[in-house]
Amino acid sequence: MSQGVLINYNKEIINQKNNNPPEQLKGFSKLFSRIPTTLHAFLYFSVMTLLVLIWAIRVSRTGLIFFFPMYPMFGWGFACGWHIVLYLSYNNKIHFLSKIRKRPYFGAFFITHAWFYLSISIFLIVINVLYSSFPWSAFAIIGWGIGFGFHLIIASLMNPSEQKKVKPIPTELINYCSKCGANFTDRPDVNYCALCGNRFDE
Repeated sequence: MSQGVLINYNKEIINQKNNNPPEQLKGFSKLFSRIPTTLHAFLYFSVMTLLVLIWAIRVSRTGLIFFFPMYPMFGWGFACGWHIVLYLSYNNKIHFLSKIRKRPYFGAFFITHAWFYLSISIFLIVINVLYSSFPWSAFAIIGWGIGFGFHLIIASLMNPSEQKKVKPIPTELINYCSKCGANFTDRPDVNYCALCGNRFDE
């Protein structure tokens, strides 16, 4: 294989990394693909809208303004928000989340820990403000925050400083399209690229 073809192939690989395409989800991670996440979010917002309408009708008839949908909003919202956050990280919708998930010793577990810590802390603050003048929520937030801080520090310290070495490609055994970088190892006799139409004999 000529040096020019290898250079074009390397450029194509670099462009693919820069574009950062979504990875193929397998096993449990399939739950964080587009359709399950969209369905979960739709059900959540539909049910919450129904509960708010029921609350509004109740207020108009009884005069009681206690906003009872708040509890299912937070309760189910913890899970729905977690689902959406991991969907964004697995499908490279937010580069920052994707980068954290792919880092060794961080991953989806760290994102999950961070999400539940932040969301539940907000819930505790809301409950504290509504029902008590004593800032009891601070104890739970600070206590859990210490544990989360240890998680962050340990994951950062255990993160390897060196990147994994990429094994060199055996260039003498692999055929590539000079235009799109397609691999034709199993078809060494072809004279054109089925992906982009480039002819190898030109």
